Amino acid sequence: MKKNSSKPIHVLIACGGTGGHLFPGIAVAEVLSARGHDVTLLISEKKIDSIAASGHKDLRFEKVPFLAMPRPWSPKMIGFLSGLWKGMRQCRKIIRDRQVSVVLGMGGFTSFAPLYAGRKEKCRTLIHESNAIPGKANRLNARYSDIVLCGLDACKAHFAAHPDIRVVGTPIRSTMREASKEDPHAFFKLDPKKKTLLIMGGSQGARGVNRVVGMALEQFEKMGIQVLHIAGPTDYEEVRDVYAKHPMLPQHVAAFCHRMDLAYRAADLAIARSGASSMSELAYFGVPSLLIPYPHAAEDHQTRNAEIFDKAGAARILPEKDLNADVLADAVRAILQQPKKADEMKRAASKLAVRNSAEKIAELLIKEARS
Repeated sequence: MKKNSSKPIHVLIACGGTGGHLFPGIAVAEVLSARGHDVTLLISEKKIDSIAASGHKDLRFEKVPFLAMPRPWSPKMIGFLSGLWKGMRQCRKIIRDRQVSVVLGMGGFTSFAPLYAGRKEKCRTLIHESNAIPGKANRLNARYSDIVLCGLDACKAHFAAHPDIRVVGTPIRSTMREASKEDPHAFFKLDPKKKTLLIMGGSQGARGVNRVVGMALEQFEKMGIQVLHIAGPTDYEEVRDVYAKHPMLPQHVAAFCHRMDLAYRAADLAIARSGASSMSELAYFGVPSLLIPYPHAAEDHQTRNAEIFDKAGAARILPEKDLNADVLADAVRAILQQPKKADEMKRAASKLAVRNSAEKIAELLIKEARS
């Protein structure tokens, strides 16, 4: 029997652990919620999850004590299995109590228990992989998913054995996409006449970026530019103290930014990790970038992500092992002091954007729930 096509659906989205999972999950939840559907977002107990959730009071978040999977013979395996069992029980209870009909996992081991629970409770299950190369977790999660969603076309080949793979882009939060009349320079107390360098390390792995940027501040000052630096909560105080030694460099340093839409609008160039979520946002706002792939990312997927932007002319890759103050400063100078080059990179970045990814995924979830 066909399910009621007007009744609101109930969706469970597992998206905790990193900003690359969390923010795209929030983006899909916003679209579903705006259309009158019920959504529960499962997040981890990490600080980044709590900070991000605090900026979305209109959405329902549930914390689940997920742990990353240790090596098979690690003594941590007992704790992992215990947490996994508790997480599955909690997920099954949420699914039953809220009459969830479809489960979406945004990646990582935080998605496994919800997907497995969803299968046990006869829900439709989907995963989203935003990177060019899926990690071990999503390779496993795919076995418990009816549909695999890919952010990048390059990812499809890694799920070749799955019967239903679709390329949908990586969702961007509605607050990022809404046209704002606010002056981004005024918001961050920056000079609209100066070139702005945006620096962000992502929700994890920011230390390497923060360290090399700190060594290049004197050269940035000599260039006559200004800096907007999102340092991450762990490194914030240390980064702030380094900037304090360069009072002549116009600057805005923060641990976290709830108005990244304004940060991207202010930026003439970004220095960033190459996590898929950040890169989707850079493309959406057409920001040229210097990408420093996180060297310890699983399967070196950040380098594969960055190569797509580099090949398209939207970014330049700077391997962390080769970086020092001079290399970074020269790369910044080569773009900010060549307006034609910067414009070409901006256009190339914009061409890589998928602007309706959240809507595509939300519509698919609704269709699956009612099938």
